[in-house]
Amino acid sequence: MENSEFYLGIETSGRSGSIAICRPGQEIAPVSLQQQGRKHAQTLVSEVRKLLDQLEIAPQQIAGIGVSRGPGSFTGLRIGITFAKTFGYVTGAPVQGIDTFAAIALSCPTEISETHVISNAQRGDLFVGRYVRNSTGEWQQTVPIHLQDIHEFSSALQPGETVCGPGIDLLDQGSLPEIRIEDFPRQTLASQVAELTATLLQQETPPASEVWNLTPFYLRKSAAEEKWDAQHNQ
Repeated sequence: MENSEFYLGIETSGRSGSIAICRPGQEIAPVSLQQQGRKHAQTLVSEVRKLLDQLEIAPQQIAGIGVSRGPGSFTGLRIGITFAKTFGYVTGAPVQGIDTFAAIALSCPTEISETHVISNAQRGDLFVGRYVRNSTGEWQQTVPIHLQDIHEFSSALQPGETVCGPGIDLLDQGSLPEIRIEDFPRQTLASQVAELTATLLQQETPPASEVWNLTPFYLRKSAAEEKWDAQHNQ
């Protein structure tokens, strides 16, 4: 491809992952990662190199790197963020952590202006965030991502509300006939991550690169960490 600004999106927060390279105004098909690509940095490196080669893009043409920061899989988030920071350090491209739920909201149809985004937090809980589309069409978080019991969340939904995200499979959709449930193609989520990254970095005053200080957004400790804390706080 001709020399231009390209943005790399990395999404490894779920059971399946994806990577994508986009150029503003041009959609480039994302590439799904195999299960091992979400768990092993070496595989992620080879998949990104392969995509760059296929598109005839040099690493130095990447103008920005966006990586899904969570909430999501502990291992997947660590691998994706470590790779993004390393790639950014080597190439000098700025790195941005992207709210995973904001990327999911971006996949909603244009007629939807508000949505809950949910994912599985395990142990009968959901990660829940609420997003509203502003006057420029961008999604803004109106309720911080938090933990909520699945049944408590379901019972609080109001007729006409929209819910999307990988946690929708945990809902008893048959008991929520007046709620709009939006499924989304998980394998394309890296495209939304790349798009949000381009939007951020093309602002008149873009945010500083997070290549040094970006960390995953877990919200809760892993089961192993909680077990360790319990054993050592007795």
